[in-house]
Amino acid sequence: MGRITPICKLTAALFLCAAPAYASVDDGVTAYVNARAAEFDARHDEALAGYLKLFEESADSETLAKRVYQNAVRQGDFAAALKSIRVQELRNDVPPEGPLFLFTDAFQKRRWSLALLAADELEARSNFGFMAPILRAWVSVATTGTHDLTLKEGNTDSFFNFYAVDQIVYLDLATGQNAKAKLGLRNMVSVGGDAMRDLFISAGPVFAHKGDTAFAHAMLGAAMGSEFDGQFNKADAAAKNITPNVGLAALYVRIATSLIEQDVPEPGLALARLALWTAPEYPPAIITTAHALGKLSGGRDAVTLLDKIPSASPYWTRAVFAKAALLRDMGDNEGAVELARLSYDQNANSAARATFLGQMLQQNGRLPEAIAQYRRTMDLDDFKRQAPKSRASFHVMLASALDEHGQWDEAKQALQNAIALDPSNASALNYLGYSMLERREDVVNAEAFVRRAYDAEPTSSAYADSLGWALFQSGKYDDAVTMLEKAASIENADATIFEHLGDAYWRAGRRRDARHAWNSAQISADAAVALRISSKLEAGLPGDIRTPK
Repeated sequence: MGRITPICKLTAALFLCAAPAYASVDDGVTAYVNARAAEFDARHDEALAGYLKLFEESADSETLAKRVYQNAVRQGDFAAALKSIRVQELRNDVPPEGPLFLFTDAFQKRRWSLALLAADELEARSNFGFMAPILRAWVSVATTGTHDLTLKEGNTDSFFNFYAVDQIVYLDLATGQNAKAKLGLRNMVSVGGDAMRDLFISAGPVFAHKGDTAFAHAMLGAAMGSEFDGQFNKADAAAKNITPNVGLAALYVRIATSLIEQDVPEPGLALARLALWTAPEYPPAIITTAHALGKLSGGRDAVTLLDKIPSASPYWTRAVFAKAALLRDMGDNEGAVELARLSYDQNANSAARATFLGQMLQQNGRLPEAIAQYRRTMDLDDFKRQAPKSRASFHVMLASALDEHGQWDEAKQALQNAIALDPSNASALNYLGYSMLERREDVVNAEAFVRRAYDAEPTSSAYADSLGWALFQSGKYDDAVTMLEKAASIENADATIFEHLGDAYWRAGRRRDARHAWNSAQISADAAVALRISSKLEAGLPGDIRTPK
């Protein structure tokens, strides 16, 4: 705690002198109302300007500080966000990521003692405290060219170990410990995902510059697939080493991505912005910031941000995919398809680009074109080189398009192909089993499929529901009730689950419970389903019930 007091004193010193108040209380209230109205209307630039003007007059206002902070993060105004954090620091009411702003500011200004103070404050007061040892390691690299960060043994700090595994490799590369970094890079294969790809793309040029071209090419091939040959030599090849700023940005990006995936985009955007402020040209920071903005209904700003990534970048394809998804979410389905087609036309041998075009066509309702595109994808050598699990997931996509187009027999074959490639693919198992149940096809085998899906992911409400519905159709009503009650108790249980539970209660003789479950289903059901449930509430369960999922 020794370092916390000085940082609070430094914050206090910034606001010893209060600014003059507004000419009248009414003027101030009107200005605040106008700023709030702009914020509610998603005019965050106007909102921020209004709040900042008020903030200049009342620099010690905690309420204004919070409004400035949220809108500054949305608009990418680091100076305004930092100023608001300092005021909140005085009130001991900073958001969990607040000390990271203080750290980033000090790090950028090379004020190392203040950076360490901020890391200590983060560790003492924030949910992000596990980051503190990593932040100190980057300060050490910046000041001494060395680091001593290692993973912690046992399960003493699982969050730290999870996020430190790639950071240690970045640190090793930044300090010239390439042999040690190479071992760490091999371990990253088990981590997978964008974290692995980002690290490989950053590390490749470093090893190539040191003469280890074969290893560099192997990494970049694994990270980029068919994109590698066409792009590695055109962009980012000048990066001969990993800078502390890039390493820090990679940390912020990885945590931001996790937050966004957990559906908490506000702090996710803050971390993504920190990455962008730390390394403005780092493509993963741009893409992650755009992703967070899209989640917060800032699609247009996100698309503009993604335009910063040039076509020669190893990240261009990912940026195009993100941009097309944003256009789709904003209702511009044709624009999304056109962008996906542009990407595909530039490299028709890329399985990723071919698949993405199929997805955009399918989501635009152009099912025959989507199915044809998916089939073209399967003929590509790049697709055939993919791991079985990846090809299995692709077959599930193909099945969904075929099923949506009314071609169930072909969809069923695609799902069987997916299971043959990846017997533990819960999505394929559940899709096949539930679809068979709805069609009354071989209920025994259908139950076996959904049971395998449930056994693979017992915390999934959808898979628990499917198994409960299979038990119901097999006449095992008490067992069905038990399983469907579990499905209904899991977060995000939908109307289908409660309707199934009501049906099971009815068959098990629990009529009052059945009506209670049906009432719960009716709350979130669409019009057609709500009408069907109304008939059950009035007359009970008909003899033959099939509820689409």
